[in-house]
Amino acid sequence: MSNKHISVLLEEAINSLNLKEDGIYVDATLGYAGHSSKILEKVKRGYLFAFDQDSEAIRLSTDRLNSIGTNFTIIRSNFKNIKEELNKLDIEKVDGILFDLGVSSPELDEAERGFSFHKDARLDMRMDTSGEFSAYELVNTYSYEQLREIFYKYGEDKYSPNIAKKIIKYRENKPIETTLELVEIIKSAVPIKERLKKHPARQIFQAIRIEVNDELNVLQEALKQSSELLKVGGRIVVITFHSLEDRIVKKYFNELSKVDDIIKGLPNINEDLLPDFKVVNNKPIIPTNDEIEENPRSRSAKMRILERVKWGEIMSSKKRKTKKKKFTFNKFFVLIAFFGISFAITRVSLTAYLSKINYDVEIEKKLIVEQKKTNESLTMAINELASLAKIEEVAQDEGLRYNNKNIKTIKDQS
Repeated sequence: MSNKHISVLLEEAINSLNLKEDGIYVDATLGYAGHSSKILEKVKRGYLFAFDQDSEAIRLSTDRLNSIGTNFTIIRSNFKNIKEELNKLDIEKVDGILFDLGVSSPELDEAERGFSFHKDARLDMRMDTSGEFSAYELVNTYSYEQLREIFYKYGEDKYSPNIAKKIIKYRENKPIETTLELVEIIKSAVPIKERLKKHPARQIFQAIRIEVNDELNVLQEALKQSSELLKVGGRIVVITFHSLEDRIVKKYFNELSKVDDIIKGLPNINEDLLPDFKVVNNKPIIPTNDEIEENPRSRSAKMRILERVKWGEIMSSKKRKTKKKKFTFNKFFVLIAFFGISFAITRVSLTAYLSKINYDVEIEKKLIVEQKKTNESLTMAINELASLAKIEEVAQDEGLRYNNKNIKTIKDQS
């Protein structure tokens, strides 16, 4: 390893994992073991599993980790297989998972890997060098529409159409073989004034790398599997380096930790109705000025943290919407009951209203009678509940049926 790799947000990431000495942890992006070595130092009685696809990185990291301890296993696989690979080793739950999504400095600096737009090499950009599809195949086989789309989607480059056209025209005469050859084509498609602001190939190379390695789809799948692997109290820590990755992480973390709008803000909410996860930091953690000065490649880094606070089923967005519809009637009644008689009922009664998902008309009748004896203000509440005729219509939409006799009884007693 000719070039030193400096791990970004090293101390912040290690502290955010809340490491336990006997915990089980996963470094999903081993690289050159910057984060892994720190984890291994702190989990003397625990265990570390690390994932990477790069055989050279695995070789060098193995030597580095062996100098610290032997309580680790390196798995040569894409982290999209994190759950499957851990299950093979009889690991079903872990205490923490770390993702450092940046390309390591040695990979960027080693010209032959084809990641750098500053050094000449054959177009490659494969994270897994055993894979068949590389940047060479992409640049020389994708249509104009495909090139334009990935440059827009993954590079967010406004000159994507011009660059795609130039690539198509150039390869009519010969294949595009090297990184610097591609850089010159990109430069020819971008106005001079724009080239002076930033390197014109930066975003295009990023887009090609993302497409070659299917990075964004892989990330989404890995996050889903990781959340399923977490123990209660366990954390997922993710360091991203561009907005596309960060948006995916932020959206997924918020999705898992969001409180249902219907019960949000209400007191004494039953724990079963609360999400199983919480976002530890609402704003991403970023490098300090000192770190950026020492390692300029860290300037775009953002770190987000998710913690499992209780155990429950992790559902897809589609399943969550189905479940929400299923319980619409019950939650609607809870709201009416709360706003109509919240000032008159005790905390115990309110908690009972919120936690009782399968509504029982007879129990509600007894509660109203009891509260009527102790508080005159329930007259107003009972009048509110006289709107049961409307609620009955909602109940019918949900496939529920109420006995007309029971509804009449409640109205008579009111």
